[in-house]
Amino acid sequence: MQKHQCLVITLDGETTKKYLELAGKAAQGEVNEDCMPTGSTITIDIAPGPFDSGVSFGDREIGLASVDLVDKNTKTS
Repeated sequence: MQKHQCLVITLDGETTKKYLELAGKAAQGEVNEDCMPTGSTITIDIAPGPFDSGVSFGDREIGLASVDLVDKNTKTS
């Protein structure tokens, strides 16, 4: 087994709800214009220490996320 670390980012419930609403509206607008939806970009401003990190959708701050560094084990062949 090989040990490595992973960064796990979890949006809180309200932030997830806002993201899904905004991303859905953006995608629907593109579909209505007969365009393939382009997807969306979120930005996580990671705060140091135990503080929650800010989440933005485009230029709009939509809420908070927790960021955790966790140890993972993977099999090596």
